[in-house]
Amino acid sequence: MRRLFTALLLLAATLAVLGALFQIVYRPWQRNWGSTAEEVARRMPGDELITAPEFVATRAVTIRGRPEEIWPWLVQIGYRRAGFYSYDRLDNDGIPSAERILPEYQQLAVGDEIPLSNAAGARVQAVEPGRSLLLAVGRDPELPGAFTWAWGLYPEDDERTRLVTRLRWRAPGAASRVLMDATEIWMMRKCLLGIKRRVESSWDPAAPGTHHGNGAGARRPAGTPSAPAGTPPA
Repeated sequence: MRRLFTALLLLAATLAVLGALFQIVYRPWQRNWGSTAEEVARRMPGDELITAPEFVATRAVTIRGRPEEIWPWLVQIGYRRAGFYSYDRLDNDGIPSAERILPEYQQLAVGDEIPLSNAAGARVQAVEPGRSLLLAVGRDPELPGAFTWAWGLYPEDDERTRLVTRLRWRAPGAASRVLMDATEIWMMRKCLLGIKRRVESSWDPAAPGTHHGNGAGARRPAGTPSAPAGTPPA
């Protein structure tokens, strides 16, 4: 009996420590991954739509590129469109996310529907080309399950831009909120890094010319492959 009691006590202590680490370390990290305190505090499109969200996450990444070079990758996002630049087996039926700009998905207007899966979609709530995009799910933002997904492009200088995304969600239950807290960051993190890689892959340090005067290389059109090694300049 004493051994059983000791084992249960050890299990309870372990769960308490893991719970504390989840709340104090993991949860703040995943909800604000890559973002600064200023970005977390800054208002973004859609903040006013869901007044009492159970889940709010602001994530960000610095991309070597101007807003107009990042926007085409962002605006074509979606299930069976360009994908989500994340884990395609999980969110795009295994279809690889696009590695180039898709002209057929470059126009968005308020009211358009962006598919998120084969059974759900998000409505374009607001769009400012090259600056911000707001998607919303749920006809009534005060009902459980509704969420807004905002994207913002904030130039840092002539070469770098901060890509910031914010999710505000009315969780339908405690279990779904815990699941969101535990897992959603990995999809979103890969999405942001996927956009960053695609934009920055158009930077070719071997290309002639300069990029905004730094003399290091030139920006190729998005989605254009690099010239093979040894290829003479045109």
